[in-house]
Amino acid sequence: MAPTYREIANHFRFKSTKAAADHVLALEKKGYLRRHTGRSRGIELTASVKRTGQETITVPIIGDIPAGTPEQKIEFQSGTISVDSTILDGIGHHRLFALKVKGDSMIGRGIYDGDWVIADADATPNENDVVVALIDGENTLKALALKENNFYLRVENPDYNDWVPVNELIIQGTAKALIRRI
Repeated sequence: MAPTYREIANHFRFKSTKAAADHVLALEKKGYLRRHTGRSRGIELTASVKRTGQETITVPIIGDIPAGTPEQKIEFQSGTISVDSTILDGIGHHRLFALKVKGDSMIGRGIYDGDWVIADADATPNENDVVVALIDGENTLKALALKENNFYLRVENPDYNDWVPVNELIIQGTAKALIRRI
C-alpha cells in the first residue's frame, strides 16, 4: 500500500506534507513513480530504467511475451538487461521494459522465439508498430493494425490468424529494440 504524504513527511521527519509532496513530484519527474491525482495513497512505483553510466541503460526484465496465441501472464521482474544508450536513441528516460519472446507469429518482422524485445511504455503507438498488447485480458506481441476505424492485432506469420478484440485492446508498450543471441 502506498504511503500518504503525511506518512512520508513523518517517516523522513519533514516539517510539512508540502515537503513530502515536493519530493514525490521530483521522483515522478525522474520516472521512478507515478501519481494518481484525486486518490489517497495514489502513488505507484514504476519499473523505470536506471542509468548505470553514460553509455548503458539498465532495463528491467518483466517476464516473457507470447508471439503466438495470447495468454494470461503475470508481470514479474526477473532481472535486468543492460543496453547501450545509442541503441535506444534518446528514450532512456522513458519507462522501458524487456520481455523474452515465446512463439513464432512475428517471424515476418524478424522477431523469433527466444529473442528479447525492449518496449517503451511511454511511446504513443502508431499503425504498423510492433506492440505489447493486452487483448481481452491476454498478453501478446503483434503489429498494431487499423481497418475501418477499428484497431486489431496483425500477425506476421501466415500460419496464424489476426486478433480482433471482442471487448478491449490495451497497448502496454511499443517495441523499440530487439536483442538476439546467436
